[in-house]
Amino acid sequence: MDAAGWQRAKPIIEEALQRPPGARRAYVASACEDPALRAEIDALLESYALDERETPPAAAAAPDADDRTADSSASAIASFEFGPGLHVGDRYVLVAPLGKGGGGEVHRARDQRLQRDVAIKILPPRGGAEDSRRIREARAAAQLNHRGIATIHDVFDLDGRACIVMELVDGDTLAQRMQRGRLALSEIVHIGVQIADAVEHAHACGILHCDLKPGNVKFGADGTVKVLDFGLARRTEQGGSAVRGGVTGLTAGSLDGLALGTPGYMSPEQLLGLTIDRRSDVYSLGVIVHEMATGERLFDGASVMSTAVAVLSAPVRELPHTVPRRLRSVIYKALSRKPEDRYPSAAQLRDALRSVPTSAWRNLLRFPFV
Repeated sequence: MDAAGWQRAKPIIEEALQRPPGARRAYVASACEDPALRAEIDALLESYALDERETPPAAAAAPDADDRTADSSASAIASFEFGPGLHVGDRYVLVAPLGKGGGGEVHRARDQRLQRDVAIKILPPRGGAEDSRRIREARAAAQLNHRGIATIHDVFDLDGRACIVMELVDGDTLAQRMQRGRLALSEIVHIGVQIADAVEHAHACGILHCDLKPGNVKFGADGTVKVLDFGLARRTEQGGSAVRGGVTGLTAGSLDGLALGTPGYMSPEQLLGLTIDRRSDVYSLGVIVHEMATGERLFDGASVMSTAVAVLSAPVRELPHTVPRRLRSVIYKALSRKPEDRYPSAAQLRDALRSVPTSAWRNLLRFPFV
Protein backbone atom coordinates (compact mmCIF):
# COMPACT_ATOMS: atom_id res chain seq x y z
CA MET A 1 0.00 0.00 0.00
CA ASP A 2 1.48 3.33 -1.04
CA ALA A 3 0.91 6.74 0.56
CA ALA A 4 -2.09 7.45 -1.69
CA GLY A 5 -3.62 4.15 -0.68
CA TRP A 6 -3.14 5.06 2.97
CA GLN A 7 -5.05 8.30 2.45
CA ARG A 8 -7.99 6.33 1.07
CA ALA A 9 -7.72 3.62 3.70
CA LYS A 10 -7.28 5.87 6.75
CA PRO A 11 -10.95 6.87 7.34
CA ILE A 12 -12.11 3.30 6.72
CA ILE A 13 -9.56 1.91 9.20
CA GLU A 14 -10.41 4.49 11.85
CA GLU A 15 -14.14 3.79 11.52
CA ALA A 16 -13.60 0.01 11.55
CA LEU A 17 -11.58 0.23 14.77
CA GLN A 18 -14.57 1.81 16.49
CA ARG A 19 -16.53 -1.41 15.89
CA PRO A 20 -16.27 -4.81 17.64
CA PRO A 21 -13.64 -7.11 16.07
CA GLY A 22 -16.29 -9.42 14.63
CA ALA A 23 -18.01 -6.60 12.77
CA ARG A 24 -14.97 -4.98 11.19
CA ARG A 25 -14.62 -7.15 8.08
CA ALA A 26 -18.29 -6.66 7.13
CA TYR A 27 -17.93 -2.90 7.52
CA VAL A 28 -14.83 -2.81 5.31
CA ALA A 29 -16.62 -4.86 2.63
CA SER A 30 -19.41 -2.27 2.54
CA ALA A 31 -17.16 0.79 2.73
CA CYS A 32 -14.41 -0.15 0.24
CA GLU A 33 -15.16 -1.10 -3.38
CA ASP A 34 -11.54 -1.66 -4.41
CA PRO A 35 -10.79 -5.40 -3.88
CA ALA A 36 -7.02 -4.90 -3.64
CA LEU A 37 -7.28 -2.06 -1.13
CA ARG A 38 -9.93 -3.98 0.81
CA ALA A 39 -7.58 -6.95 1.13
CA GLU A 40 -4.83 -4.67 2.45
CA ILE A 41 -7.18 -3.11 5.01
CA ASP A 42 -8.42 -6.55 6.14
CA ALA A 43 -4.80 -7.66 6.63
CA LEU A 44 -4.01 -4.55 8.68
CA LEU A 45 -7.08 -5.03 10.87
CA GLU A 46 -6.15 -8.66 11.43
CA SER A 47 -2.70 -7.50 12.51
CA TYR A 48 -4.31 -5.09 14.94
CA ALA A 49 -6.62 -7.82 16.26
CA LEU A 50 -3.60 -9.99 17.02
CA ASP A 51 -2.02 -7.08 18.87
CA GLU A 52 -5.20 -6.63 20.94
CA ARG A 53 -5.01 -10.28 22.00
CA GLU A 54 -1.32 -10.13 22.98
CA THR A 55 -0.38 -10.11 26.64
CA PRO A 56 0.49 -6.52 27.57
CA PRO A 57 4.25 -6.12 27.87
CA ALA A 58 5.70 -6.20 31.34
CA ALA A 59 8.06 -3.70 32.82
CA ALA A 60 11.03 -2.35 31.31
CA ALA A 61 14.54 -2.10 32.32
CA ALA A 62 15.93 -4.09 29.45
CA PRO A 63 16.05 -4.14 25.64
CA ASP A 64 12.67 -4.13 23.85
CA ALA A 65 10.85 -3.82 27.14
CA ASP A 66 8.21 -1.21 27.84
CA ASP A 67 9.13 1.92 29.74
CA ARG A 68 7.20 1.22 32.93
CA THR A 69 8.68 0.20 36.27
CA ALA A 70 9.31 -3.53 36.65
CA ASP A 71 6.60 -5.45 38.46
CA SER A 72 8.13 -8.31 40.43
CA SER A 73 4.83 -9.73 41.67
CA ALA A 74 4.07 -13.43 41.31
CA SER A 75 1.35 -12.68 38.75
CA ALA A 76 3.82 -10.74 36.56
CA ILE A 77 6.36 -13.56 36.72
CA ALA A 78 3.63 -16.08 35.90
CA SER A 79 2.87 -14.24 32.65
CA PHE A 80 6.30 -15.16 31.32
CA GLU A 81 6.83 -18.46 29.55
CA PHE A 82 10.23 -18.88 31.19
CA GLY A 83 10.87 -18.41 34.90
CA PRO A 84 13.66 -17.80 37.42
CA GLY A 85 15.94 -20.77 38.03
CA LEU A 86 15.60 -22.17 34.51
CA HIS A 87 18.88 -23.22 32.86
CA VAL A 88 19.13 -22.02 29.26
CA GLY A 89 22.01 -22.88 27.00
CA ASP A 90 25.00 -24.53 28.61
CA ARG A 91 25.95 -21.76 31.04
CA TYR A 92 23.08 -19.40 31.88
CA VAL A 93 20.49 -19.46 34.68
CA LEU A 94 17.53 -17.09 34.56
CA VAL A 95 17.34 -14.81 37.61
CA ALA A 96 14.38 -12.45 37.07
CA PRO A 97 12.12 -11.30 34.24
CA LEU A 98 12.81 -7.81 32.94
CA GLY A 99 10.39 -7.28 30.09
CA LYS A 100 8.02 -8.91 27.63
CA GLY A 101 6.50 -7.85 24.33
CA GLY A 102 6.00 -8.78 20.69
CA GLY A 103 9.76 -9.12 20.31
CA GLY A 104 10.11 -11.78 22.99
CA GLU A 105 11.01 -12.05 26.67
CA VAL A 106 13.99 -10.41 28.36
CA HIS A 107 15.46 -11.87 31.54
CA ARG A 108 18.27 -11.05 33.88
CA ALA A 109 20.47 -14.14 33.96
CA ARG A 110 23.66 -15.40 35.55
CA ASP A 111 26.55 -16.50 33.36
CA GLN A 112 27.86 -19.36 35.49
CA ARG A 113 31.09 -19.71 33.56
CA LEU A 114 32.18 -16.07 33.89
CA GLN A 115 30.26 -15.35 37.10
CA ARG A 116 28.53 -12.20 35.86
CA ASP A 117 24.97 -11.05 35.24
CA VAL A 118 23.74 -10.59 31.67
CA ALA A 119 20.48 -9.87 29.86
CA ILE A 120 19.03 -12.67 27.73
CA LYS A 121 16.41 -12.01 25.09
CA ILE A 122 14.41 -15.12 24.14
CA LEU A 123 12.70 -14.56 20.81
CA PRO A 124 9.45 -16.24 19.78
CA PRO A 125 9.85 -19.00 17.16
CA ARG A 126 9.28 -17.86 13.57
CA GLY A 127 10.23 -20.93 11.54
CA GLY A 128 13.46 -22.54 10.36
CA ALA A 129 14.75 -20.07 7.77
CA GLU A 130 13.71 -16.99 9.73
CA ASP A 131 15.20 -18.28 12.99
CA SER A 132 18.48 -19.06 11.23
CA ARG A 133 18.54 -15.58 9.70
CA ARG A 134 17.98 -13.94 13.08
CA ILE A 135 20.87 -15.88 14.60
CA ARG A 136 23.15 -14.98 11.67
CA GLU A 137 22.33 -11.29 11.94
CA ALA A 138 22.70 -11.26 15.73
CA ARG A 139 26.15 -12.78 15.23
CA ALA A 140 26.94 -10.01 12.76
CA ALA A 141 25.77 -7.38 15.28
CA ALA A 142 27.97 -9.02 17.90
CA GLN A 143 30.98 -7.73 15.96
CA LEU A 144 30.08 -4.13 16.86
CA ASN A 145 32.62 -2.62 19.23
CA HIS A 146 31.67 0.86 20.46
CA ARG A 147 31.38 2.34 23.94
CA GLY A 148 27.87 3.53 23.09
CA ILE A 149 26.56 0.09 22.06
CA ALA A 150 25.59 -2.64 24.52
CA THR A 151 27.72 -5.66 23.68
CA ILE A 152 26.24 -8.94 22.43
CA HIS A 153 28.05 -11.75 24.25
CA ASP A 154 26.44 -14.88 22.81
CA VAL A 155 23.76 -16.21 20.49
CA PHE A 156 22.28 -19.70 20.59
CA ASP A 157 19.21 -21.76 19.80
CA LEU A 158 16.79 -22.89 22.53
CA ASP A 159 14.33 -25.44 21.17
CA GLY A 160 13.74 -23.44 18.02
CA ARG A 161 13.97 -20.04 19.70
CA ALA A 162 16.83 -17.67 19.04
CA CYS A 163 18.39 -16.43 22.29
CA ILE A 164 20.58 -13.33 22.39
CA VAL A 165 22.83 -12.75 25.40
CA MET A 166 23.64 -9.08 25.93
CA GLU A 167 25.53 -6.80 28.24
CA LEU A 168 23.31 -5.95 31.21
CA VAL A 169 23.00 -2.18 31.62
CA ASP A 170 21.44 -1.40 34.98
CA GLY A 171 20.87 2.33 34.52
CA ASP A 172 17.67 4.13 33.54
CA THR A 173 16.36 4.16 30.01
CA LEU A 174 16.09 7.50 28.23
CA ALA A 175 12.31 7.15 28.54
CA GLN A 176 12.61 6.87 32.33
CA ARG A 177 15.02 9.80 32.41
CA MET A 178 12.53 12.00 30.54
CA GLN A 179 9.73 11.00 32.91
CA ARG A 180 11.71 12.36 35.86
CA GLY A 181 11.94 15.89 34.56
CA ARG A 182 12.82 18.27 31.80
CA LEU A 183 16.05 18.01 29.88
CA ALA A 184 18.33 21.01 29.44
CA LEU A 185 19.47 21.95 25.96
CA SER A 186 22.99 20.73 26.70
CA GLU A 187 21.60 17.32 27.78
CA ILE A 188 19.48 16.98 24.64
CA VAL A 189 22.45 17.72 22.41
CA HIS A 190 24.87 15.55 24.39
CA ILE A 191 22.54 12.54 24.43
CA GLY A 192 21.58 12.95 20.78
CA VAL A 193 25.23 13.17 19.71
CA GLN A 194 26.10 9.98 21.62
CA ILE A 195 23.22 8.01 20.12
CA ALA A 196 24.01 9.22 16.61
CA ASP A 197 27.68 8.36 17.05
CA ALA A 198 26.84 4.81 18.11
CA VAL A 199 24.41 4.38 15.21
CA GLU A 200 26.99 5.74 12.75
CA HIS A 201 29.47 3.10 13.96
CA ALA A 202 26.89 0.38 13.31
CA HIS A 203 26.11 1.75 9.86
CA ALA A 204 29.81 1.80 9.01
CA CYS A 205 29.85 -1.90 9.92
CA GLY A 206 26.89 -2.64 7.65
CA ILE A 207 24.26 -2.87 10.43
CA LEU A 208 20.93 -1.00 10.58
CA HIS A 209 19.27 -0.83 13.99
CA CYS A 210 15.60 -0.68 12.84
CA ASP A 211 14.17 -0.17 16.35
CA LEU A 212 15.62 3.02 17.83
CA LYS A 213 13.45 4.42 20.63
CA PRO A 214 13.93 5.88 24.14
CA GLY A 215 13.33 2.44 25.70
CA ASN A 216 16.32 1.09 23.77
CA VAL A 217 18.67 3.77 25.06
CA LYS A 218 20.07 3.39 28.58
CA PHE A 219 22.62 5.14 30.73
CA GLY A 220 25.63 3.27 32.09
CA ALA A 221 26.98 3.72 35.60
CA ASP A 222 29.22 6.55 34.39
CA GLY A 223 26.37 8.29 32.57
CA THR A 224 27.47 7.09 29.14
CA VAL A 225 24.65 6.43 26.70
CA LYS A 226 24.25 2.80 25.63
CA VAL A 227 22.14 1.84 22.62
CA LEU A 228 20.50 -1.56 23.12
CA ASP A 229 18.88 -4.28 21.04
CA PHE A 230 21.27 -4.47 18.13
CA GLY A 231 20.57 -8.19 18.32
CA LEU A 232 17.46 -7.56 16.20
CA ALA A 233 19.23 -5.23 13.80
CA ARG A 234 19.45 -5.92 10.08
CA ARG A 235 22.64 -6.49 8.13
CA THR A 236 22.89 -4.58 4.86
CA GLU A 237 23.61 -6.56 1.73
CA GLN A 238 27.26 -6.80 0.73
CA GLY A 239 28.20 -3.99 3.07
CA GLY A 240 25.81 -1.60 1.29
CA SER A 241 23.45 0.82 2.93
CA ALA A 242 20.05 -0.65 2.05
CA VAL A 243 17.90 -3.61 3.01
CA ARG A 244 15.19 -4.68 0.58
CA GLY A 245 12.44 -6.75 2.10
CA GLY A 246 14.50 -7.08 5.26
CA VAL A 247 11.84 -5.54 7.44
CA THR A 248 8.25 -6.73 7.20
CA GLY A 249 5.86 -3.80 7.12
CA LEU A 250 2.38 -3.62 8.60
CA THR A 251 0.98 -4.37 5.15
CA ALA A 252 2.05 -7.98 5.62
CA GLY A 253 -0.88 -8.54 7.95
CA SER A 254 1.24 -9.88 10.81
CA LEU A 255 3.05 -8.60 13.87
CA ASP A 256 6.50 -9.32 12.45
CA GLY A 257 6.96 -5.65 11.60
CA LEU A 258 6.05 -4.62 15.13
CA ALA A 259 8.52 -7.09 16.56
CA LEU A 260 11.19 -5.36 14.49
CA GLY A 261 10.23 -1.83 15.33
CA THR A 262 7.88 0.39 17.31
CA PRO A 263 5.38 2.19 15.04
CA GLY A 264 5.73 5.64 16.65
CA TYR A 265 9.49 5.62 15.99
CA MET A 266 9.63 3.75 12.68
CA SER A 267 10.21 5.58 9.42
CA PRO A 268 7.33 5.73 6.91
CA GLU A 269 9.22 3.47 4.49
CA GLN A 270 9.82 0.88 7.21
CA LEU A 271 6.15 0.88 8.14
CA LEU A 272 5.26 0.30 4.50
CA GLY A 273 7.69 -2.59 4.18
CA LEU A 274 9.73 -0.78 1.52
CA THR A 275 13.48 -0.77 1.02
CA ILE A 276 15.18 0.90 3.98
CA ASP A 277 18.67 2.26 4.45
CA ARG A 278 20.59 4.24 7.07
CA ARG A 279 18.23 7.18 6.58
CA SER A 280 15.49 5.12 8.25
CA ASP A 281 17.52 5.10 11.48
CA VAL A 282 18.16 8.85 10.98
CA TYR A 283 14.38 9.37 10.99
CA SER A 284 14.01 7.39 14.23
CA LEU A 285 16.78 9.49 15.79
CA GLY A 286 14.85 12.61 14.78
CA VAL A 287 11.76 11.30 16.57
CA ILE A 288 13.82 10.68 19.72
CA VAL A 289 15.37 14.17 19.69
CA HIS A 290 11.94 15.72 19.08
CA GLU A 291 10.65 13.87 22.15
CA MET A 292 13.58 15.03 24.27
CA ALA A 293 12.95 18.63 23.21
CA THR A 294 9.21 18.60 23.91
CA GLY A 295 8.69 15.95 26.58
CA GLU A 296 5.93 14.39 24.45
CA ARG A 297 5.81 11.52 22.00
CA LEU A 298 5.60 12.77 18.45
CA PHE A 299 3.22 10.02 17.32
CA ASP A 300 1.22 8.45 20.13
CA GLY A 301 -2.12 7.17 18.89
CA ALA A 302 -4.70 5.26 20.88
CA SER A 303 -3.69 2.05 19.10
CA VAL A 304 -0.85 0.56 17.09
CA MET A 305 -2.81 1.12 13.91
CA SER A 306 -3.75 4.75 14.58
CA THR A 307 -0.13 5.50 15.46
CA ALA A 308 1.05 3.95 12.19
CA VAL A 309 -1.50 5.95 10.23
CA ALA A 310 -0.30 9.15 11.95
CA VAL A 311 3.33 8.45 11.02
CA LEU A 312 2.31 8.02 7.39
CA SER A 313 -0.09 10.93 7.05
CA ALA A 314 -0.17 13.39 9.98
CA PRO A 315 1.96 16.57 9.75
CA VAL A 316 4.90 16.77 12.15
CA ARG A 317 3.76 18.69 15.21
CA GLU A 318 5.36 22.13 15.36
CA LEU A 319 8.07 22.52 17.96
CA PRO A 320 7.65 25.19 20.66
CA HIS A 321 9.50 28.45 20.06
CA THR A 322 11.37 27.82 23.31
CA VAL A 323 13.32 25.20 21.36
CA PRO A 324 16.26 27.03 19.75
CA ARG A 325 15.89 27.69 16.04
CA ARG A 326 19.00 25.69 15.11
CA LEU A 327 17.77 22.62 16.98
CA ARG A 328 14.32 22.94 15.39
CA SER A 329 15.96 22.99 11.96
CA VAL A 330 17.98 19.84 12.73
CA ILE A 331 14.92 17.96 13.99
CA TYR A 332 12.68 18.93 11.07
CA LYS A 333 15.29 17.82 8.53
CA ALA A 334 15.76 14.45 10.25
CA LEU A 335 11.97 13.96 10.25
CA SER A 336 11.44 14.58 6.54
CA ARG A 337 9.02 12.00 5.16
CA LYS A 338 11.08 11.57 2.01
CA PRO A 339 14.39 9.83 2.79
CA GLU A 340 16.22 11.98 0.24
CA ASP A 341 15.31 15.11 2.23
CA ARG A 342 16.86 13.81 5.49
CA TYR A 343 20.46 13.79 6.60
CA PRO A 344 22.08 11.06 4.50
CA SER A 345 23.90 9.59 7.48
CA ALA A 346 23.84 9.46 11.27
CA ALA A 347 27.27 11.11 11.19
CA GLN A 348 25.84 14.20 9.50
CA LEU A 349 22.98 14.32 11.99
CA ARG A 350 25.53 13.99 14.80
CA ASP A 351 27.60 16.86 13.41
CA ALA A 352 24.49 19.01 12.95
CA LEU A 353 23.57 18.46 16.61
CA ARG A 354 27.10 19.39 17.64
CA SER A 355 26.66 22.71 15.84
CA VAL A 356 23.67 23.68 18.04
CA PRO A 357 24.87 26.47 20.38
CA THR A 358 24.69 25.43 24.04
CA SER A 359 26.02 28.55 25.77
CA ALA A 360 25.92 28.85 29.53
CA TRP A 361 22.70 30.82 29.65
CA ARG A 362 20.99 28.37 27.32
CA ASN A 363 21.99 25.49 29.59
CA LEU A 364 19.70 27.00 32.22
CA LEU A 365 16.73 26.75 29.90
CA ARG A 366 14.33 23.88 30.56
CA PHE A 367 11.83 22.97 27.92
CA PRO A 368 8.13 22.77 28.92
CA PHE A 369 6.17 19.61 28.23
CA VAL A 370 3.85 21.29 25.72
